[in-house]
Amino acid sequence: MYDIISIGDTVQDVYLEMSPENTHLHTLNDTTQEISFTFGTKIPVTSKHDAIGGNAANAAIAFARLGFRTAIYTHVGGDGTGTRIINEFTQNGVSTDYIVTDEGKESNYNTIINLNGERTILIYHAHRHFALPRLLKASWVYLTSMSKGFEVIFDDLIGYLDATGAKLCFQPGTFQLNFGAEKTAKILKRADIFGLNKEEAELYLGKPTGTPIRELLDAALALGPKLVVISDGPKGAYCSDGKEYLYLGIIKDAPRKEATGAGDSFVAGFMAATTDGKTPAEALRWGQAESSSVIQFVGPQAGLLSHLELTQLLEKYPDLQAVPLDSLEN
Repeated sequence: MYDIISIGDTVQDVYLEMSPENTHLHTLNDTTQEISFTFGTKIPVTSKHDAIGGNAANAAIAFARLGFRTAIYTHVGGDGTGTRIINEFTQNGVSTDYIVTDEGKESNYNTIINLNGERTILIYHAHRHFALPRLLKASWVYLTSMSKGFEVIFDDLIGYLDATGAKLCFQPGTFQLNFGAEKTAKILKRADIFGLNKEEAELYLGKPTGTPIRELLDAALALGPKLVVISDGPKGAYCSDGKEYLYLGIIKDAPRKEATGAGDSFVAGFMAATTDGKTPAEALRWGQAESSSVIQFVGPQAGLLSHLELTQLLEKYPDLQAVPLDSLEN
């Protein structure tokens, strides 16, 4: 039996650190900026870093480091990268029993451009034929980013949840967000936790930029999940079960080096705390502890915490406590 089974795509990430003097950053409006390079030239890169990534991989390793018995269902290519990915899961204590190797296909690949502590990701995903394996019983399933065709596992996953009593955390990735709330309704109705960031919530729910957080929480709850958690980067994070609305700020003195995986680690930390029997208020603290650590490193996993490290970090910030959302609105 597992505590958590993570489901989603895994990728090879290559991080390229860019220097501001070799790029052009254009501010379009309050929420959008563009990077440009001179066409046809060679652009110097100040540093390079390789790591495995993907929401499911990041979360699985986060759960394992916190001491949870963790497995992952994911696909890798029949190449050297696929072998490396499997080895890294093993080294991090994640069961590889449900990893599918697609012979004759490449592993997924991302190039991440890092500039001023923020990342822009160029994504390559190979086509996969998804089919949910026969999974052992688990307490929780974490469902997240998968490429085109992911929806074919929905019925089998719901059958698994029915048969085992496992709880579900759904953190949609790019393809799932673009698929829309209506087409993922059967999963949303079964979700015990639905986690995403503010921009993703606006996209998924069809709301304009700047929609108030309470409106986003209520719109997401109306789709059926028991609890919704929304992160908003340096502005903090929010959660609600429809009765209680909570807000938690950030650890302000955590230096931000690179942000890839911050959202994944936040939701993973929140879910891990819930799996451990913590309240939503304490789960917000676990999520912020994880994300504040991850942003201090290049890549989504170098900063993931052990249970002892997480406990020590939270002890360092006793004043980091969730407050009612109403206290911000009044």
